[in-house]
Amino acid sequence: MPRFVVHKRAARYLGRMDARIKAQLIAKLEDLAKNPDTMPGVKPMAGEWTGFFRLRHGDLRVIYLHDRALETIVIAHIGPRGDIYK
Repeated sequence: MPRFVVHKRAARYLGRMDARIKAQLIAKLEDLAKNPDTMPGVKPMAGEWTGFFRLRHGDLRVIYLHDRALETIVIAHIGPRGDIYK
C-alpha cells in the first residue's frame, strides 16, 4: 500500500476544513491508497498538471501524483473546484 506525502499547502487547507468533511475526505484518501489504479472518480490531468491525477469529493478537488516506483502518493493540492485549477 502506498504511503502519503502531503504538501504543506494541502495540509494547511485540510487543517482548516470542517471535521465531518475532513473525516470523509480522509476515508476517501485511504480508499485511494488501497486501490489507486481503479478508484472511481479519478481522472488524469492535462496541460500544466500533466502526470497528476484529480480526485473529486463533492465540490472539493484533490490533485495528487502517484509515484509507482517509490510507492508514494503525493497530495499536491486540495481546494474547491473553482479555485484549484488557477
